[in-house]
Amino acid sequence: MKTCSSAIPQAGIARTSPTPDRLSSLVSWALTLCLLVLPDVGFAQSTVVGWGDNADGQTTVPADIGDVTAIDAGSAHSIALRSDGTVVVWGSSAYGQRSVPTGLMGVTAVAAGPNHNLALKADGTVVQWGYNADANTPPLTLSGVTAIAAGDVHGLALKSDGTVVAWGSNTHGQSSVPVDLTGATAIAAGQNHSVVLKSDGTVVAWGANNAGQSTVPAGLTGVVAIAAGSSHSLALKSDGTVVAWGENVVGQAAVPAGLAGVIAIDARAHHNLALKADDTVVAWGRNHHGQASIPTDLNGVSAVAAGGGHSLALQKRLTPEIAISDLIAHVQGQSAMHHGIRHALLAKLHDTLAALAVSDQVIACQAMQGFIDLTYAQRDKKITLVQADYMIVQSNDIRLFMGCQ
Repeated sequence: MKTCSSAIPQAGIARTSPTPDRLSSLVSWALTLCLLVLPDVGFAQSTVVGWGDNADGQTTVPADIGDVTAIDAGSAHSIALRSDGTVVVWGSSAYGQRSVPTGLMGVTAVAAGPNHNLALKADGTVVQWGYNADANTPPLTLSGVTAIAAGDVHGLALKSDGTVVAWGSNTHGQSSVPVDLTGATAIAAGQNHSVVLKSDGTVVAWGANNAGQSTVPAGLTGVVAIAAGSSHSLALKSDGTVVAWGENVVGQAAVPAGLAGVIAIDARAHHNLALKADDTVVAWGRNHHGQASIPTDLNGVSAVAAGGGHSLALQKRLTPEIAISDLIAHVQGQSAMHHGIRHALLAKLHDTLAALAVSDQVIACQAMQGFIDLTYAQRDKKITLVQADYMIVQSNDIRLFMGCQ
């Protein structure tokens, strides 16, 4: 929510349950004086889409999952962070992966190992549950953490001072953080190896190296994100390209030719996911469960997570508020439209948003109908036929979306 001034509290509008005329005058007055700017993207919500192996229900997303801000995937389970700081887990619970600690709240990040989970809390502490062999529990004194990563049976924590803490299994040296490591900005954990991105755009890796997963390519710089699979590693460069190294038996280290425009990456086991700037997803590597076969209708993605044999995507959920905001942006962009008419149309749309904000569907539907009526009245007069017909179609769709009679 953005405001130009606190002179007109929006809460005051919400408490009065105003009539359409009163609501219109309040909002129009506030808009005119730049005292109130209703949100254009603040109503965005996200949900989770899963595909691939579903033997344990790991891609059957709970219907009541709510608004999700982050996701991750284990071997046969999935985890999501809700916008209210709580966590939900579904899929396998053979090792207690779904047994979220009672009262866990204030979470800001989550990470899934094959059979366990980590949660980073707002106070900089870390909580673990699920498989707990090889002392796979964060140190009790651990604090000041800003990011977490979960390997097979080891964990990593990035601290606010740029140092890294590791715990759990150390059979391959995966928990032996280089003593001179500083300036870390991101971390990733593979099955038995660890990867760190430094502030200078270079990458450091240690632990198992049987497939070259810890041998960072010479001259690799300009890196902005990293990920680690079972025995391979990925780096996203600032130019939107991806570099991979390590095991390649099922093509997991063979980056698709021409892949560009990438803004996020993830890896688990033997496949990878890349999120592009156009909100689409590219996958490569093992596909025996369809985990690398992107659903044809997948769009509006903001995050991805690769699991053992499944994949997840965080998808923006369309709401009436988002659709109305898009229409507002369209009307605002019609600079050739008569100023008074454009202002009146915008007022109707803002009236609709304000009514939806206080859950008054009747007033919201009336305001939206007012927008349609005004557009019809000025069609081929002060609004061109093309402009009017587009807005009429869009606004009628929105009314249906709102459930208006």
